[in-house]
Amino acid sequence: MKKFYKFIICITILALFLIPSSAYAWEGECGYEGGISSQTSPGSTTGKITYQYQEVSFITGQPIVYTGTLTISKSTKQGSVVATYVYNLANTANKATLVRTIVYNTVLTQADNGQTTEQTSFSKTPTEVIKIGNTTYSLKSYTFTRANIVDAKPAVNYYSGNTWGKKTYQIGTGTNAGTVEVEGTGNFYGYDQYWGNTEVGVIDYTIQSDNGKDKWGGTANVKVTSTSAKKIDYVKNQPDQISFDGGYLMTQDNSSVLSYDSMLPEFDSKGISTDNVLEKTDSLKLETFPSQTRLPVVSLAYLKGYWAENDIKTLFSLGVFKNTGTKFNPQQFITRGEFAAAMANAAKAVPTDPTLAKKTTTTKKNTQQQVVSPFADVSTDSIYFTGINDAYNRGIFLGSDGGYFRPNDNITVAEAVTTFIRALGLENMAPQPNAVTSFRDNDKIPAYARNAVYVASDIGLVQGDDRGYLNPNNKLTNAQAAVMLNRLIQYAQNGISKDYIENIINY
Repeated sequence: MKKFYKFIICITILALFLIPSSAYAWEGECGYEGGISSQTSPGSTTGKITYQYQEVSFITGQPIVYTGTLTISKSTKQGSVVATYVYNLANTANKATLVRTIVYNTVLTQADNGQTTEQTSFSKTPTEVIKIGNTTYSLKSYTFTRANIVDAKPAVNYYSGNTWGKKTYQIGTGTNAGTVEVEGTGNFYGYDQYWGNTEVGVIDYTIQSDNGKDKWGGTANVKVTSTSAKKIDYVKNQPDQISFDGGYLMTQDNSSVLSYDSMLPEFDSKGISTDNVLEKTDSLKLETFPSQTRLPVVSLAYLKGYWAENDIKTLFSLGVFKNTGTKFNPQQFITRGEFAAAMANAAKAVPTDPTLAKKTTTTKKNTQQQVVSPFADVSTDSIYFTGINDAYNRGIFLGSDGGYFRPNDNITVAEAVTTFIRALGLENMAPQPNAVTSFRDNDKIPAYARNAVYVASDIGLVQGDDRGYLNPNNKLTNAQAAVMLNRLIQYAQNGISKDYIENIINY
């Protein structure tokens, strides 16, 4: 979803923040016009999705909240994405309606370092009509530019961008019709991944109105936040006579918040602006009913009371750990092959943009495509091959010299932590060239893992023992791996979002 540029006049500025096709908030879109969406839709696989939507217009010098629907359809063509946004909004209290159609073209350019730059412009001349009582505001001109960069990592797509736009509306009809002009500049930041996504944006804009009888101007600052996150809770069954004690419930919570403060003139009883300036502050919030999924229940009664019971049971229910037919031993050391397969499931790939229409065709082939293992010591028949292959292809795990993976070797704490930071793509957060951690055994951390351990400690993924030691070269047990993997999932669910919201929006 890459959205917002609340172009005041209808928030007609925040608009601009929008979804760069390759980076998008996978459970909702707020569009380029700076509004907020419900983050959920009735469900569609055709590439057209309708969202419940809200935005604010300052076109009269007073904030008016519009509610209604935003329908989005997209298609890809020769390195670009064409997106159509159709808005049907109203405010019954003010006898106001807003109808808008904008078609954007986003050109994607792949850089040598794997990042994608996106440049968005209009594909067709946009149309917009706002009616408030007996007054009509028609879009006369709209100049718009938006630049975005997407940095795709193994399990997270990060993006940031800048927007600028200017809208001019004609008030009424005739040769003496007045105008309202809105100009805004903004920045936005966000990320997308399987366990959740967040986008935040801040925009400053100015408004100038001249209706032929009165001239007035004002300013406003708009902040927009859109978040979606999956969380896992254990639900205990009430009856005693039931085959299982309880199970895990996965709930997806979606929330969008728009806040603004404005400095606009006070108007007298005849509607003429005065020299007095009124400061107004308010916010809008959209929360949809949570989407809930019950997870499969795995029988692990023998672990009851074990210190890592909850983490282990959670990972089995999520499918991060698989039932291989053998009893799970929490004290047994986990192998590199087992951990790689678990990481592939814990640090899932970024979901596909749901608003991009995809056409699939099937062709019959006489021969089956041969699957080749990237490692000499990993057979395609291995129960862990799919996970190892996925983790390797996405860059989470790397092989050793000579094309070997060493799937049966036990993984160490340092190795595991390195895969975490590699999956999150946060290696550059460490001081260069060599970070120094706060662990008492810092000198024992392998050189290849030093930066990753520094970052993991900084963001709360790893902690030392009671004496301040990390023990980086210790082998991981199944239980320790479960705790670390579950902590990674929890960070993906809430940790990244907290940083974006608190540091940028200050909510």
